[in-house]
Amino acid sequence: MFEIEEMDAAFYRRQTRKATLIIMAIFIVIGMVMATSFVDWFGEYSNNHLVLNLMGAFVGLVITAFVVKWFFVKSPWMREAMYGWRLKRSLMHVTNRLRPIQEAVEKGDTEAMKILRFYHLGLEQMHRLEDNSHAMIDLLAEKRGLEEKMTELNLDLNQTSFDPQWVEPYKNEVQA
Repeated sequence: MFEIEEMDAAFYRRQTRKATLIIMAIFIVIGMVMATSFVDWFGEYSNNHLVLNLMGAFVGLVITAFVVKWFFVKSPWMREAMYGWRLKRSLMHVTNRLRPIQEAVEKGDTEAMKILRFYHLGLEQMHRLEDNSHAMIDLLAEKRGLEEKMTELNLDLNQTSFDPQWVEPYKNEVQA
């Protein structure tokens, strides 16, 4: 279950930038060590040191991904970056089924309305966090229309939680 949290956009951008720089520094160190080590270890078997460097850098990338996944994901300095990633994943679940959800909303499906409302709130927050005001303009008309429908049906407009299982009934139908 994902829950939309209130977050200061400037703080979010500052923290995600900080997390990115830390991970990049870790990769640079591990990648350089592995690239150099590959040339040292396998240099006598190959004259192509560029390929050995690239293979070492790739192994360094894999090691860095492992280190981040197992040791840093729950670190306080990664909190905002992980929140953004989880928000984008939740939005992608809806995006993958958006057309059938929108069609269900047009037919008056209240569950689809709740999912679409979460989608609008999540997109609005993501655009605000990433300082993408242009994309928010496109969202406003659709968001207002849905708010009116939900208000008429006395549905709660505060749809800040999402479970990926909620979109399962809305399968994309391929039309020929």
